[in-house]
Amino acid sequence: MTLKHIPHAPRALLAVGLFFGVAAAQAADGFTVNHSQEALVAPGMSIAEVRQALGSPAQNLKYHNESGPTFTYRVAGSDDTVFDVDFGADGKVASVGERIEQIGGGN
Repeated sequence: MTLKHIPHAPRALLAVGLFFGVAAAQAADGFTVNHSQEALVAPGMSIAEVRQALGSPAQNLKYHNESGPTFTYRVAGSDDTVFDVDFGADGKVASVGERIEQIGGGN
């Protein structure tokens, strides 16, 4: 068996490594969604279905006055717009919507 030298193999491996590194970093911070991805989420979907459609949220919060958790995703192309997915006590999507998130300590 003879091994051939492939001239672009190191570059290809570097590119693949960078791709997976960026994907892992994005997963760690939560995914950014676009408007077509937002449209995939509908009332009645389970938490697992939302994670499958959109990935991990940037934030997973449980507000005291809400019956279930809220997933928050950053909206692509915007620094201050987020997409919230609110779940009911049954773990199903109760509502969805975009909002402007206050950035910094503006007066």
